[in-house]
Amino acid sequence: MSHLTGTDREQLNMFPLSLDEMVDQENPVRVIDLFVNRFDFVKLGFTHAIPAGEGRPPFAPADLMKLYLYGYLNRIRSSRKLEKECERNLELIWLMKGLRPAFRTIAGFRSSHAKQIKNFFREFVLLLKGWDLIEGKLIAIDGSKFRAQNAKKNNFNEDKINRQVEYIDNKINEYVTALDENDKEENGDRKLNIQDIKKKIETQQQRRDKYEALREELKQSGQEQVSTTDKDARSMPVNHNRIEVSYNVQTAVDEKNKLIVHYENTNVNDKKALAEVAVETKNILQKESIQALADKGYHNGEQLDTCSKNNIVTYVAAPDIPRSNEIPTPKYHGDKFIYDKEKDCYTCPEGKTLATNGSWYTKGNGNKYQNQVQHYKTKACSSCPAKALCTKNKDGRLIQRSQFAQAVEANAKRVTEEKEKYLLRQQIVEHPFGTIKRQWGFDHVLMKGLKKNEAEFGLIFSVYNLRRILSILGISELKKRLRGAFLFFSVLRRHTMHIISKYFFPYYNHPLCARA
Repeated sequence: MSHLTGTDREQLNMFPLSLDEMVDQENPVRVIDLFVNRFDFVKLGFTHAIPAGEGRPPFAPADLMKLYLYGYLNRIRSSRKLEKECERNLELIWLMKGLRPAFRTIAGFRSSHAKQIKNFFREFVLLLKGWDLIEGKLIAIDGSKFRAQNAKKNNFNEDKINRQVEYIDNKINEYVTALDENDKEENGDRKLNIQDIKKKIETQQQRRDKYEALREELKQSGQEQVSTTDKDARSMPVNHNRIEVSYNVQTAVDEKNKLIVHYENTNVNDKKALAEVAVETKNILQKESIQALADKGYHNGEQLDTCSKNNIVTYVAAPDIPRSNEIPTPKYHGDKFIYDKEKDCYTCPEGKTLATNGSWYTKGNGNKYQNQVQHYKTKACSSCPAKALCTKNKDGRLIQRSQFAQAVEANAKRVTEEKEKYLLRQQIVEHPFGTIKRQWGFDHVLMKGLKKNEAEFGLIFSVYNLRRILSILGISELKKRLRGAFLFFSVLRRHTMHIISKYFFPYYNHPLCARA
């Protein structure tokens, strides 16, 4: 029995296959083609969407968007690799209609269209909402760190700079001491190469100047750290308290089909991200009110209050309350003091009333954190038999109530009473990151800068949503829906032509309408 044999490469076919016949009708590449074609790239703001009248014709932004969506869908992010794939990949040759853009053109499209790619993503979200794949009722918000193009050794804070300068100063002192000891040798019998030591001192001095420049840059920027390769990247704790120089991308995920509805690339932690992401998500989905889930890293009174004022119902876990040694007994912890909203007072575990004088006091740490609080206390503390169990303050117990306390308490009540809803958070928002980072291996970014990498996240999340709806709807149904818009306009055009031919053309040949 012989082996299977392929087709003779030199065989001529009377009826050769066309390029379209070489790509299966159920191939996802056909979905990408239909999908991108339904967007108006002029409206989205892409450059070269309207070609110039003169000069060399540019590549259409729709074609480059198709190329990137195909690449990210198939784990190809490098512009050089995409350039090569356009030459040898049959699917891409079909998708690009034989076009072969150079890697600089491919890379430039991604790096210079961050805003436009985000517009593209938002139009995609509205399309999904129109198909009833996004409900917009319950969303989960979370951030995830993606490693930046900046090594940890090229990220500096004040302590690291001080340690490096101290090390350099010690080395310089060692070299100077060695020179002094060498000069004291009798009969000029020098054991050291003086020129070599002087060169080492000069090298260390240059290193010191570099760190002093970094110290000045840090001071001028007002930041806590500086990165030398990617200026926008920041050192952040990731899994198991491991430190990486990263970006922290915020996402809002809809509960219904785990589709991403909004993203924001940041280089800070989650503490002040909740309100901005939630409000923007509500606006994108065009909802009067939404419910938002988030973990304890987002718990911040000001953020919860802002959400409340914007009709966003939050379910944010509260972090563990730090207990000071001024409260000796758990029975008298702050949460055991009951607040009466109508009377604006607290009742302590001993039944005494703590009142406020109505004055507001600033609590915080400079410009980093500012909070207005009121003080609640009672004269009954001086004669209370439980005073030693309640506080070590000689003036008695003092309760501070924040200006955002009402929003914090309302959020805490919802989390406590609706635990089942809060427990949905992990399975909603961590599904995308598990897919993107673990299954696809996209745990780092390729470019430098907040804006440029926001473009990359736009492509990643667009592809994630596209992959999700491919799984939910299937290729045939998705192609059918994507063709729907074209069929609508095609039918409208045919109907218009029918009216023209029926009512206009009979009179066109009338003698009175004849042209001179």
